[in-house]
Amino acid sequence: MVDSEDESGDNTEDKYISNGDDNVYYGFLNVSRSATTAEITAAYKKLARLYHPDKHQDPVKRAHAEVMFSKLKKAHEVLSDPHKRAIYDCLGVSGVEEQGWEVVQRTKTPQEIREEYEELARAREERRLQARTNPTSRLQMTVNATDLFDRYLYSSEYDDLIEGDLPHFEVSDISYQQTIDAPLTSVDTATLAGQVSTRNGTGSGQVSARVKRVVGEHGWQEGEIGVGQGLSLGGKIYRKLSVRTFVNMSGSLQFTRRGLKPDLSCSLGNYLDSQTVGYLTYSANMRLEETEDAFELNQEQSGMCTMVVRSNERYHASASLQLGIPYTYFMLSYTRKLAEKKAKIRAAFKAGTFGAILEYGVEEKISDQSCLSATMVVGFPVGVTCRLKVTRANQTYLFPFHLSDEILLQPIFYGSIAPILMWLSLKKLVIEPYRAKKLEAEKEKQREINKSRVAGDRREAEASVRLMEERYNRIQEDETAKGGLVVVRCLYGQLVDQSDQLLAHLTDWPDEDNEVVEGGNGDYVDITIPVQCCVEDSRLILWEGSKSSLSGVWDPTPEEDKWILIQYTYQNVRHQILCPETDSIKLPKTGHRL
Repeated sequence: MVDSEDESGDNTEDKYISNGDDNVYYGFLNVSRSATTAEITAAYKKLARLYHPDKHQDPVKRAHAEVMFSKLKKAHEVLSDPHKRAIYDCLGVSGVEEQGWEVVQRTKTPQEIREEYEELARAREERRLQARTNPTSRLQMTVNATDLFDRYLYSSEYDDLIEGDLPHFEVSDISYQQTIDAPLTSVDTATLAGQVSTRNGTGSGQVSARVKRVVGEHGWQEGEIGVGQGLSLGGKIYRKLSVRTFVNMSGSLQFTRRGLKPDLSCSLGNYLDSQTVGYLTYSANMRLEETEDAFELNQEQSGMCTMVVRSNERYHASASLQLGIPYTYFMLSYTRKLAEKKAKIRAAFKAGTFGAILEYGVEEKISDQSCLSATMVVGFPVGVTCRLKVTRANQTYLFPFHLSDEILLQPIFYGSIAPILMWLSLKKLVIEPYRAKKLEAEKEKQREINKSRVAGDRREAEASVRLMEERYNRIQEDETAKGGLVVVRCLYGQLVDQSDQLLAHLTDWPDEDNEVVEGGNGDYVDITIPVQCCVEDSRLILWEGSKSSLSGVWDPTPEEDKWILIQYTYQNVRHQILCPETDSIKLPKTGHRL
């Protein structure tokens, strides 16, 4: 991650709304998700005439019909009952089979059922939070590597005074922070934090505990107590004053040997538009000391800062100006987000009474949970520093390498180029082969998982097709006789190449004896019979959603994008349509004419 101190807001996901992707029952009946009870009943009766066991005398077909009729009754039972349908729309098939819904009273409306589901989901999430901690850690180790370049600033007459032939590195600063969250209730969270650090042989440490309470959508408040470098007390308050305006206040009081140290900060924020926020912040650090005559309150540091931040999917930019004692400065920062490459490029400039600093760096996401970044810091009086940062979930590892106390071309050049060359080598030789191997292993595992399920779905679909043969022949004869809609061929699966073009060997119109069962590698199947059986009065409607839920259809390639090709005649004229499987299809249309 690009090394910056910017903090993003909370990203809260809606955990309580169903995915809504379960279309099994709607697809099996071939009705839309907004279908009325009458439409669902009509679809049920149509399939009941096909799958009722009494309609079949052959023992094998009768056994298959019993299985399909049981599935049909289950779909009709759920979708014809407003209460069960509401649960199904929220949770899918697993929801209507899940135990615990006996708490839902039959007198409640479908909307009340959805609200009760959301409440139960919140309760489950609350119990999950109470049993979970959220540990975060941060390790920083500063390495003094100035000997790598500074030794070449001296003339050869000082070679005897430079110790050793190899550059000398030393760790000048180490700090470690750890926090653990303990949710108390749905609105209260306790946090235990600890920090230890050592700098040039001098160590220190601190332990603190804080409790945060969220008071609705309008704000939160936090109290903190800590010990280590004296007792410290603190608190924070966040409040929304209006739809666009909010205030963030914090204060602390630390008891030290030299007296009390009160700190105060107040920030007023306003949303200028959906992507831009303006801040006005006042902060002051003071010290209360006892003299011979009285107590004196001295202001060690204070300032008024104004900042404007603009952030969207493409970039993050900020500008700030602070007027204060002892520091007055202005700062510009810009981060470009390269979403397609999962990378960011950042540059920042800061100048004021303390000097001037230029930062530039790059970040790349190396896995779902890990980011790696390198940042160069060049300025006066800090010199040249290269900061390497690794972020793994909630763990942060920061390694600043201080290369020079002065601004020199050599440390700037090598500090910029060396991390890039090391990263490219590591990525090419280690990371990319590892990713490819891991991805292939995951695909192979998923194929094995899907293999048995696909085999079962195929057996069920083939049995259903055998039950449809009589209806298929009857509908095809009737439609042919009146010049209606006759499905000549319908294929389902991976039918297009990488440029979304129909595979070449499928472009020809099939002959009368041309029957395609499945693709050469099993990537598509022929579903002509199930689709022709859906034709009524020379009209065909296949509703939105996966077509694998249709009666007599099975999914040959789970987890892959699929298409559907229908070649049909209407009024003895050839038509053809190719579209993604999730689209709604209504035939015939003049736009499909060949």
